[in-house]
Amino acid sequence: MEESKKAGGSVRQKVSALLGTCRRHDDGSLTAEVSEDWLQGRSAYGGIQAALAVEAMLPHSDGLPMRTLQATLCSPVPAGTMRIEARLLRAGGNTRQVEARITDGEAVLALFVGIFGRARESEVAHDFVQPDIDSGAGHAMPFLEGMPAFLKQFSARILKGHFPGSGTPDTEHVYRISLHDDAERTGLPQLLAMTDFPPPVGLSWLKRFTPGSTMTWMLNFTGHRFDDQPLADWVIDVKLDAAHDGYTQQTVTLFAPDGYAVARGTQCMVIFG
Repeated sequence: MEESKKAGGSVRQKVSALLGTCRRHDDGSLTAEVSEDWLQGRSAYGGIQAALAVEAMLPHSDGLPMRTLQATLCSPVPAGTMRIEARLLRAGGNTRQVEARITDGEAVLALFVGIFGRARESEVAHDFVQPDIDSGAGHAMPFLEGMPAFLKQFSARILKGHFPGSGTPDTEHVYRISLHDDAERTGLPQLLAMTDFPPPVGLSWLKRFTPGSTMTWMLNFTGHRFDDQPLADWVIDVKLDAAHDGYTQQTVTLFAPDGYAVARGTQCMVIFG
């Protein structure tokens, strides 16, 4: 709790508590009560949308591990009761493809497609190891008035690059983050909550604080085990691939505390300025 206070105030609804509000209904939908602690501007933080969408998918997964998650964030998702509708798209011999939609009446606020796949025998095996970096370098990220509320859920340090609004044309940012949660080890919901943490790298180019937002998100899991890892000292490497017309593309790699990559994704993001 002391770390939470340093991050800008006590955290009232952690991931574990949020999962405890989930209710499955007879029509197959799932609802959850999302507090304002998870807001990113007008909308719920994308990482928590993903965590709840995957939670809704699980009954259709046949217990298989998740291999890929695709997301299109269509419209702001307000705090309060979030409703997610999930359905099985295809069941093969080794994979399950599942869709989840966050809805408000007839409107679709976010769309997710997850692929769950059985482990297969193969001679091809390769791990992506975190490059050497001075873990004591960089600067702690304080929580300041006006920042998105979800940032209180993390302790973070920027190891490479500069803060948004610094006026520095960075093309790579590296963060070390810890998620404040009551779980002893990293489950899939906690992992998904961490993957969307980095803001657009392009925000550091501007000489003022300007908001940004994720539009689409493709996340691939490496298969490296993460459920034995603590929730502290994860490293996220973010590389700016391209930027034009107020839209940026970036590649994000999430490294577990043991130094191995667990997930790698690409994001299309918009910068409002």
